[in-house]
Amino acid sequence: MDWERTGYIYDVQVNVVHQTDVDNTLGLLSGVQLEDMHVVENYNSDARVQASVSTLVKSNTSDGYIDNARLRILLMIPDRTWSEELVTGYVSDIKETKENGYTKRVYTIEGTIWGLLEHKIDSPIIIGRGTSMVKVWCNLLETLTKMQYEAGSAADYLFGNTFIYEAGSSLATILFEISNGYSRMDVDGHGRITLTPYISPASKTPTKLISFDDPKTLSLLPLEKVDSRYEAPGRAIVTATVSVTNNDGSSAQEIIVGSYDAPSTHDTSIEVRGWLRTRTDSFSGSNDIPSKSDLDAIARSNWEENQKNGAEWTCSSIFKDYHAGEVVNLITDVTCDESHPVNVVKAYIKSVRTNLVDMTQELSLKEV
Repeated sequence: MDWERTGYIYDVQVNVVHQTDVDNTLGLLSGVQLEDMHVVENYNSDARVQASVSTLVKSNTSDGYIDNARLRILLMIPDRTWSEELVTGYVSDIKETKENGYTKRVYTIEGTIWGLLEHKIDSPIIIGRGTSMVKVWCNLLETLTKMQYEAGSAADYLFGNTFIYEAGSSLATILFEISNGYSRMDVDGHGRITLTPYISPASKTPTKLISFDDPKTLSLLPLEKVDSRYEAPGRAIVTATVSVTNNDGSSAQEIIVGSYDAPSTHDTSIEVRGWLRTRTDSFSGSNDIPSKSDLDAIARSNWEENQKNGAEWTCSSIFKDYHAGEVVNLITDVTCDESHPVNVVKAYIKSVRTNLVDMTQELSLKEV
């Protein structure tokens, strides 16, 4: 689509989708109101996506929703034969108001991963050394859930030691942890859980340009900047849980800790700041049993990576099909004289709120 054009006529449709089969559409939601109808994508949140839909129908008349069904928001441009599934998710809450012979319902829609966050295992899960991460990931979804998933392009590795997850652990936590550093777990608009090779935003190529000096970019003022320098940690910690054999032949879990502190003169150190921000990570490598020096090195690398935190920006745009995780070139200064040249930064979209009543998108971006 040529998003620099204007004047597109949009159509919004909300499908009622089977709770365990995202390919099975059960019907349409009727009486849909565009007021406050929105979809929010957040690249760094575990749930990834959330939405809100409201309906208004005569009292004692159904709007077509079926208990426990999912809802799918479909955006279309009929005269361009273009359509996109913005979100397919579970209904986590329904607020109902009756007034003047009508019933208004407000549905809160949660992306599929939300269901994994709510899911707690009722017995321990043991992952053996030498097992394929992708096979474990797929097997857990296949045997413990009713969700569809896609992991064909995921980056695989073999577990270097045995891992045990105790009863009561969140299934989402397990799936996030075993894939961390290799692949990214996400959800697509059709409602499928996806696992794809992780590419850091800094390594991605910008796909769009946002400039307030060029009306073709459809950007709306103001552009606001938030300095995120204080988010950089002064300490990084990495822990590894490994299996060890006791003298009597029994096995036990041991925790190895690695750490790195900023030099005392560094801006993030406790000596300079007067307080200490700490980043913590779990070891996700393939070593049999990592040494403390291995973890210390990883902690230092993580600390160094976080020192590159750039500024954050917020702005709005006429709908241009922006999505969380997308990388753009952002022109932050439109003055072109020699004393104040144009400044272009590379940034990724942390979050985007798509407002369907006026077809605008509110963007939060982070410099990389």
